[in-house]
Amino acid sequence: MRSPLLILAFCSSTFAGELIHEDFTAVELPKGWTTGGRAHSWTVVEGALQGVCAKDDDHGPAVFAPLAGRDLAVSCKVKLDEKGNCLMLIDGESAFGGSAHLLRVSIYGNTLAIAQDRGTPESHIEQGKLRAALAKEGRKVPPPTAEQLADPKFYRVERLASAPLQARPGEWIKLDVALRSNQVTVTVNDSQKLDAKGTVFDVAKSRLVFLIGQGKKLQIDDVRVSTP
Repeated sequence: MRSPLLILAFCSSTFAGELIHEDFTAVELPKGWTTGGRAHSWTVVEGALQGVCAKDDDHGPAVFAPLAGRDLAVSCKVKLDEKGNCLMLIDGESAFGGSAHLLRVSIYGNTLAIAQDRGTPESHIEQGKLRAALAKEGRKVPPPTAEQLADPKFYRVERLASAPLQARPGEWIKLDVALRSNQVTVTVNDSQKLDAKGTVFDVAKSRLVFLIGQGKKLQIDDVRVSTP
């Protein structure tokens, strides 16, 4: 096993161009960072960014940080509530048109997962409208049909890899994400690794996103993003 110093030296030499370096020492959101969803959901508390999602929020609030590059190294620390719910996304130029979510790294309870988004922005919007309409009727969107999944334009989230999370909610969890071409590696607390290969990642990136699940609380600190 490499020593921590050797790991640090390797990462520094591989990804040298720093895009984001944020410790949330100021009381306001960092310059260029924006939020979406219910107002005042995100605040800086005791040197960390804290987000809270109301139980009646169907889509949790998000915080966005602009970035640029193709291959990226992303590092951060997150602390979840007792049930655990955190989603990190990397956006970029979709092969299906426009800027869209590409990579999803999620923690749901005790599960760590990597997924990718596929399909057109128009299909994404249409499905969102359908979901909202059915929700008013107390219904959920039915699973996609074989014909829909055979259509490359049909928007879907494809899980690429998952594993039991070797960390506990309520404690700070260190996440490192290395994205090179279509290959992604997620490392938890410098020990657990999860690898996956996607089909949409090898494009220009534009934004880092953190999203909270319904009725949850999330803290974020020590966010670093760099390029080769």
